[in-house]
Amino acid sequence: MQTFSSSTPISAPPEIVWEVMTDHQLYSRWSPSSRVDLEVEGSPDRNGVGAVRAFRTGPVSTREEVTAFDAPHRMAYRLLSAPLPIRNYRSEMVLVGGEDGASCDLHWDSWFEIVIPFTGGILRQLMASAVAKFAAGIAEEAQNRAQLA
Repeated sequence: MQTFSSSTPISAPPEIVWEVMTDHQLYSRWSPSSRVDLEVEGSPDRNGVGAVRAFRTGPVSTREEVTAFDAPHRMAYRLLSAPLPIRNYRSEMVLVGGEDGASCDLHWDSWFEIVIPFTGGILRQLMASAVAKFAAGIAEEAQNRAQLA
């Protein structure tokens, strides 16, 4: 089992960060994907449990399903398909609010199994880099929204 984690401090209230991190269509701003489509709406929120999102880059698609949606603190998802030699990919995103109510930390933990022996290190680096870019994008968008509020 391969694992990696990140923690990103964000100068915005957890409620604003939650809105940004659960709006899947925003993710195309922070990734090489040209588009992110919501293929299946979730419940009780359209981006909630059961939502299936597809990250598309040309003919290549990566699909994820939301498995937990505890507003405004925790969202988890699993990978349904990707052009990578991995299986059983899972991630959990947790917001921990600061004492001031105007900031929080985004903790992002991920797990997966490798398919091809000895590729774990490079795949872990690749996936951790992608998560870091997403977390930075979420932070920037949330901080911009907080300044406008």
